[in-house]
Amino acid sequence: MRRFLYNENGAVSVYLILIIVPIFLFQAVLIDFARIQVAEAETESAVQAAARSVMSSFDLELQKRGLYGMGLTQEAAIQQFNTVFESNLSGGITSKAFHFINNASVKDTSRVTPVYSLASHVIFENQLLQDMKLKAPITYTLEIVDKFKKSGVREPFQSGAQFVKDAEEIERLIDQREDALDEAWRQVEVLHAKLTAYHSYYHTRLSELDNLAAQIGLHTLDDVRGEMTRVQEDMQSLYTSIQNVDASISSLSKTGKEAAERVQSLLDAKQVLESQLSTLSQKFSDLDNLLKTISTYSALLVSTKLEMSANEAVVSQLQQAIEPAIRKAKLKNDEIRTKLTGISAAVKGDDQGARAVFSHVSLIADTYFDQYQTSVAGITALFGAFRSALEGVYLFTSETTNKLNQANEAYWGELNSFYQWMSPLEHTRMGTNSDNSVNKHAQKNKIQALLDQAKAAIGGCSVTNMSNGDSVNYEKLQGVDADARKEQGLYQKYRQLNAQDETIGSDVAYELNQAEPFSMKAMDILSAINQAGENLRNELYVNEFALSKFNYRTYGQEKESSGQPKLSHERFDPSTHPLANQEVEYLLYGFSSCVANMSSAYAEMYALRLAVRTLEALLDPRKELLNIGSPLLVFLACAAEGAVAALQDMNALVKGEAVELSSKLSAAALKLTYKDYLRLFLLLHSNNEKLMARMQALIELETGKDLQQETAYVQTNATSEIKLWFIPKLMKLLDESGLLGCKVVGSTCQFNRTAIVSY
Repeated sequence: MRRFLYNENGAVSVYLILIIVPIFLFQAVLIDFARIQVAEAETESAVQAAARSVMSSFDLELQKRGLYGMGLTQEAAIQQFNTVFESNLSGGITSKAFHFINNASVKDTSRVTPVYSLASHVIFENQLLQDMKLKAPITYTLEIVDKFKKSGVREPFQSGAQFVKDAEEIERLIDQREDALDEAWRQVEVLHAKLTAYHSYYHTRLSELDNLAAQIGLHTLDDVRGEMTRVQEDMQSLYTSIQNVDASISSLSKTGKEAAERVQSLLDAKQVLESQLSTLSQKFSDLDNLLKTISTYSALLVSTKLEMSANEAVVSQLQQAIEPAIRKAKLKNDEIRTKLTGISAAVKGDDQGARAVFSHVSLIADTYFDQYQTSVAGITALFGAFRSALEGVYLFTSETTNKLNQANEAYWGELNSFYQWMSPLEHTRMGTNSDNSVNKHAQKNKIQALLDQAKAAIGGCSVTNMSNGDSVNYEKLQGVDADARKEQGLYQKYRQLNAQDETIGSDVAYELNQAEPFSMKAMDILSAINQAGENLRNELYVNEFALSKFNYRTYGQEKESSGQPKLSHERFDPSTHPLANQEVEYLLYGFSSCVANMSSAYAEMYALRLAVRTLEALLDPRKELLNIGSPLLVFLACAAEGAVAALQDMNALVKGEAVELSSKLSAAALKLTYKDYLRLFLLLHSNNEKLMARMQALIELETGKDLQQETAYVQTNATSEIKLWFIPKLMKLLDESGLLGCKVVGSTCQFNRTAIVSY
């Protein structure tokens, strides 16, 4: 054994073995490792190619609209994926030549998982943005906005909108002031009527009390009652005496003639007694009448004082109603003065146009309100003094009666002086207000008559379509919410899929049956246009997609400057869509009928034209209107004038003609068509969430394609494998260390790769 160990025979062979074997092992591992790296890259590339191949089978009908959705069923997608995946692997080559890789697909491991579809607003918006960025029609929208700003209408628009706001504010303050003054004068009229009645009543009452006091004189109730008691006692004594005389006469009558003289004497005595009794009876009757007079006087005096207190409370209440109304009127008058001062400071230049009306607005001097309050307070105080004077009187004399009559005349005289001063002023003021109201009402009637004409001219909806196809199509779009039948519409479906509320319709509303609110709201559009187009680039792309892919009222009627009809450059014809000549109106307003959407578009377009035409009239209003001093009346008169021209503009617009924005406001000619106004309204009412849901609903209605099934974002997964040539166990150790990009399974190494692809 020891000899064997120290034997040097074969040392070279052993040495070579020790050197060559590790080299061989290293080369074997290196070869398989290289094969694995190449196979991994091949698998990655094959998965990507297969995923792109699946997505290349897009829906051609949607592609015409600039949208891309996978047009394969799930089974067809997996089959195509497998075919392309296997074809891109070295193991898929049928040649029997030597393959360094020989990478092959593992059966039943491929997956094609739809992640997002065109029903998603994020995906839908991204695709239409890409489509519109390529076609770049957004420049036209920006050009229109820029033209609005560069044409010189920005300042007139802002000035006109500000005039309406100022006029509305001033008119509101004037109405509040005048209402307060009207209320104060109504109470003054009541006060005048009450005090007139009180004056007459107390004049008569004082005379009555004075007469009663004269009858009573210096007698008191106790004195009269005492005197009556004494008279009653005397009368009772006389009654007794007369009875005694009667008894004596009766006794003497029985004695015969010898008592005749005695009887006669008694009869004479009885006659005297009866005469005395009659005198006492008359005195008692006089005393009783005097007692009744005193009682009547006392009761009348007490009731008069009570009535006086109650009447004073009434007068005080009227004063308390008048004074707050006067204070409110004065406050509103001060607010008008402050507002007018601010308006005057903001207006520059001599050519003020309609703004000159603000210099004619009626302002009331503070002395008017001060004298008003002072006079009412003075009248109330004088009536209170009359009540106090009467309260201290218990016995009327000529002196007290004169003082009370003077007090009664004092408040009455003050009232008459105040009423004679105030009544002409108030009647003039109320007459002016009445004339203004009549004029305003007349202007509103003119506007309303034109609005009624506009309402009658709306049209745009075919009677045949309304009764047949349109109603069915709108039910599909908007659903049905009736007791007998409830169905979800396509719009609600796409809103629900994007976790949004399912509210139908729009907040945009212009009521053609309310002249003043409609005219006022129309002017707000001018301010909105001045602020439009800022930081809304994506929204503008979405709006242009709607205008280019869908039809509208004048689609096919508009003409080029050469006079030739404007042609659509889309790969499909929007005029063949189920909702004929009304799709953009539906996208914009979202109501459930052609009439509602067309009416909304027409009303808003008419409102904008009315605002422009009204603004033109405001630049040169009639002088007699300015002198009246009612900003609202000036506005209504100009609106009535503008409504006529606006109706003519609308008649041209709905025929597809271009109408000049304004010849008076803009420095350069700017003509807009019906489509241009829809573009502006889409800009003003930008709401991409609702707009995209409506577009998705329309696309499904037109194509029959459920966008929820039109995949635009997929995740694919596949597995391939190669056979290891050398030492699988050693490769397994490397797999566990994480150095390999595959998983060793037996004598093979498997690659599982994922690809995510979207349009």
